[in-house]
Amino acid sequence: MIGDRWTQLLIRDLLIAPRRFNELQASLKGIGANLLSSRLKELEGAGLVEHGTPASGKHRYALTARGRAIEPALLALIRWGLVYGPDNQPGDHHHDDWDLLALKALFQPDRMAGEGVTVQFTDHEFSGWMAIADGVVTIGLGEAEEPDVCVATTIKNLFTGPGEPSGYLQAGDPETLRNFMHSFAVRV
Repeated sequence: MIGDRWTQLLIRDLLIAPRRFNELQASLKGIGANLLSSRLKELEGAGLVEHGTPASGKHRYALTARGRAIEPALLALIRWGLVYGPDNQPGDHHHDDWDLLALKALFQPDRMAGEGVTVQFTDHEFSGWMAIADGVVTIGLGEAEEPDVCVATTIKNLFTGPGEPSGYLQAGDPETLRNFMHSFAVRV
């Protein structure tokens, strides 16, 4: 089931954050509603995904603990793809939130300077965050609670954009941002 078409991409999206059906369908460009529904039912039946209604009242799909246990394998596949996969081409389907998981895959705990950091990324179509504490990376969409650093750009622009990374800094210390960026094995 994990090797079935669309399943790993579906799990990727759910590793980033719980999602509604229509959010998953928009992210997985080209998947039909019937196939998405079928995959979600298979994953629910296997105990990897749960479908619930949080306080917001919106039905969301989320990974169970068993589903989240797939994360190390998926992060390894992301690292492999970044090294051996094809380069992205203009017009390729891409969502900025996918970069949260890609960056998590590239985290190098031995390169982390300091005790930890939370970074908020905000761009006109993207808001997400990454926190590093005790060598563990957590990610999420929306606003972080008490970020140490806020940057007004996407992850891609921060690491590969034309300007100096500190030029994107909205709040926080430039040295903290540099230490954060140094914690990842990113080739530019």
